Amino acid sequence: MSIVIHVYDDLARRLQSEAESQNLSVEDLAVRILDSAVSQSCSGADWGQHNRRRLELIRKSIRHELTEREQAELDDLQSSLDERFESFDAGLLAELSEMKATVARLDAEQSHD
Repeated sequence: MSIVIHVYDDLARRLQSEAESQNLSVEDLAVRILDSAVSQSCSGADWGQHNRRRLELIRKSIRHELTEREQAELDDLQSSLDERFESFDAGLLAELSEMKATVARLDAEQSHD
């Protein structure tokens, strides 16, 4: 199935920059991002319940030792949290990279003046 999506120029530049840094086509990067976003959105309703359980286990681990089963559950929930924020972190890093490039470009322009 083929879908055409129009994006703002700023987003297009950020996608292009990130795709280049990951050695991917813009289309491949966009598909990865959309797939991850849709997966997270679909699991978002369940996430609140999972996060409450994760926090409950963390609080319990402070007061008492967790059972082997509880520790395994907490480890799984922590891994899910890490995965959930991985793309968010990547987006922040991409923005930071773009900001650094802009600062470097502005510094170079000022030194030529």
